[in-house]
Amino acid sequence: MEPVFYWIIAAVVLGAIELFTGTLVLAMVGVGAVLAGIGAAVGAPFWLQAVLFGAGSFASIFGLRPFLKQALESDSGGDQTPRRFGTRAIEGAEARVIEKVDRSGGLVEIAGDNWTAFPLEPDQSLEPGDRVTVVEIKGATVIVWKQS
Repeated sequence: MEPVFYWIIAAVVLGAIELFTGTLVLAMVGVGAVLAGIGAAVGAPFWLQAVLFGAGSFASIFGLRPFLKQALESDSGGDQTPRRFGTRAIEGAEARVIEKVDRSGGLVEIAGDNWTAFPLEPDQSLEPGDRVTVVEIKGATVIVWKQS
C-alpha cells in the first residue's frame, strides 16, 4: 500500500477519536497527517513526510487551535461563559419519562432523542410523563432526578 494511504488512514482515525474527546488536539495532529499525506502524494521522501507531519501538527496545535477553541467557546451575546457541546451539553437538561424509570432502568426523551435512564436515588420510581433533570451521563445512559 502507498504511504499516502497510511497518512490518510491516520488522519481519519485521529479525526474520529477527536469526536469523542472534544479537545481539538487530535484534530490538529490529523492536520499534520494530512500535510504528510500530501507530501507522500507528490513523491516526497519519508523523512520529509515526517517533517511535514511534525511541523503541521505543531503549527496547527499552537497556531490554529487557540483560535478554533476561542470560536467554539465564545457566545454571540454578552455572556462569556463557554458553550458546552456533545454529551456535556445534556447535563442539566430537562427530560420527559417515556417508560417507567426505576433501579432496573427506563427510557427518557431529551430534546427529541430517547436515552436509557436510571434514577439518581435507587429507590426512586419515575412514571411516564414525569419531568426530570439529567444529572450525569454514564456512557450511553443518563442519571436523572425528579423535579419537584
